[in-house]
Amino acid sequence: VAVALLTAGAARAQSVEVQVGRGPHYVGEPIEIDVVAAGFEEEPEPAIEALGADGGRLQLVGVSPSVSSSITIVNGRMTQRRDVTFVYRHRFVGTREGVARIGPFALSQGALRRTAPAIELQVRAVPQSDAVRIALEPPSGPVVVGQKVPLPLELWIDREVQRDLVSYAIDVPLFALPQLRFLDEADPGANTELQVQTDSGTLMLPARSQEIRRDGRRYLVVRAERTMIPLATGTLRADPATVVVDQGTQFRRDLFRQRRATASRKIMGRSEAVELVVREVPRDDRPPSFAGAIGRGFTLEVTADRSVVQVGEPIALSFTLRGDGDLSTAGLPPLDAPGLFDAERFRLPVDPPTGIVDDDGKHFEVTVRVADAGVREIPALAYSWFDAASGRFETTHSRPIALSVGAADVVGAADV
Repeated sequence: VAVALLTAGAARAQSVEVQVGRGPHYVGEPIEIDVVAAGFEEEPEPAIEALGADGGRLQLVGVSPSVSSSITIVNGRMTQRRDVTFVYRHRFVGTREGVARIGPFALSQGALRRTAPAIELQVRAVPQSDAVRIALEPPSGPVVVGQKVPLPLELWIDREVQRDLVSYAIDVPLFALPQLRFLDEADPGANTELQVQTDSGTLMLPARSQEIRRDGRRYLVVRAERTMIPLATGTLRADPATVVVDQGTQFRRDLFRQRRATASRKIMGRSEAVELVVREVPRDDRPPSFAGAIGRGFTLEVTADRSVVQVGEPIALSFTLRGDGDLSTAGLPPLDAPGLFDAERFRLPVDPPTGIVDDDGKHFEVTVRVADAGVREIPALAYSWFDAASGRFETTHSRPIALSVGAADVVGAADV
C-alpha cells in the first residue's frame, strides 16, 4: 500500500508516502509501517504525528534520516542537487478482526506542514487453540507507587506443535503502558530465552523451560519474569497478552537435509485482560524520616571525612542507602526532621542532595557544620521505608560517629 501527496514548493517539492509491509495481516502480529518524507530541509528534523489508529496500537519505533548529493554537468554548466529523506518507522499491532484505519499522518517543519491520507488494512483473525497458551500473572491485590512487583510470563506450547514450530510472536500490551517501568535482571538458572515483541524492538528475556503434562498433553513451558514498578496511581487496564504461532503443515529437506516448512497454519493463545490498582503510600502514620523508599531490608550507612573539627568547620558526610526496592525513587528526608539532625546544633544545607545509583546502592554527599562546641557525635540518623508486603512503615538507624569539637577562636580588629 502506498499513498503519496506531492506539493510544489518554492525551491523543491515535498512528498509524504506511507508504505506497509506485505500482507496478509493478522491480529496480534506486528505490522511494519514506514512514512517516507522527501524534499524537506535537513534541519530541523520534521515532527511527525499520527492523527488516528483505529483497531490496534500504533507506535513510532524510530526515524532514519539520509542525505544524498549529486552533481550534473550539462554543456559546461554544473548543477548540484542535495536530497534529504526521512523514514519514520512505525509498528502497528491489530487488536481485532476487520478493517483497521491508520492515520492520516502529518509532518511539520517550522511553518511547513504536509499530510498523507489515512490507510486501511484488512486484519484477519487467528483461530485460538489449546495447543498454545500465554499466561501473565499480575498481582491480585492493589500495589503502591514505586513498589517492585515480580511479573511472571509463561509460554505453553504443545510438544507436537513445538516439533513443527516455524516462528512465534508474543505481544504484551501491559509492557507498553507509560504508567509502568520494567526492570530485567539476569537469571543464573536460565536455560533459554523468551522473545517478546515490544514497541522498541524484540525483547530477549532470560527464561527457564521445563516439560509439563496437563489434560493429557505434553507441553513445553517457558517461564520468564520481569520486575514491574508503577509510576502513578489509578486503575491501569491492558488488553490480553497474545502469542501467534506459525506451525508447519508441510515440509521438505533442503540441501543440508534440514527440515524446512513449505506450508504453515497460524494458531493463537490469549491470556486474560489485566486490571491493576495502584495506590499511593499511606499518609497516616507516615514517619518524618520517610523519603519515598518502598521495599524491604533498607540500611543507611554514614561516613565522615573528619572527626576532629572546630565549631563552624565543614564536615563532608557520605550517605549510602541499600535495600530491596527501587532506589531511583528513594531520597533523603529533610536533615532537620525528627530523628535526624538538631538544627540548633548543626548548620545544614537548604537544598536536598541528589543521589547517584550504582551496583552498591544509592549515594548522597552532604556537608554540615557544627554550630555548638558541646556536640560530641554525628547522631544515629533515622531512615524509614514502606514495606508493601506487610503494609507497614519500618525504620532503621545509621551508626553514630564520634566527634571532637573545639571552640572557635574569636578574632578582633586588633588581632587582624
